[in-house]
Amino acid sequence: MYARKHYYILFVFAVIALASCQEKRKDRFEREAQEYTQTHCPQPYGDGVTILDSMVFIPNDSTIGDLKLYYSLQLTEDQRKAFMDKLGDIGDENLKVVRNSVLFAKHKEAGVGFTYIYHDAATGDKMVEYHFTPEDYK
Repeated sequence: MYARKHYYILFVFAVIALASCQEKRKDRFEREAQEYTQTHCPQPYGDGVTILDSMVFIPNDSTIGDLKLYYSLQLTEDQRKAFMDKLGDIGDENLKVVRNSVLFAKHKEAGVGFTYIYHDAATGDKMVEYHFTPEDYK
């Protein structure tokens, strides 16, 4: 009887500890994304076209949350057409980055969703959005 009560108390403390760790992780992901944006963005890539504008972590009640990466593309008319023709390949490449990125290891372990959002720098219009769930990148 005493052992069962002891295990029950340990179980309750374990659940509370896990819940508090989860909350801290959400807060940490949110803070780290904000700090990264403040110190590194806008961040141009070597292609001369792509700029990482910001990174935002959005906590969520049903999952831990989503890491959203906002990009702007400085495209000529020909580049815009080529980009739109390769949307599937670009989505596959982004998924590959999520799967292989060491920088996202803690996010992936926690089950974070990843969203890549691309805007046209000239017009501000959203060109495409890719969302990846843990089932996609595992």
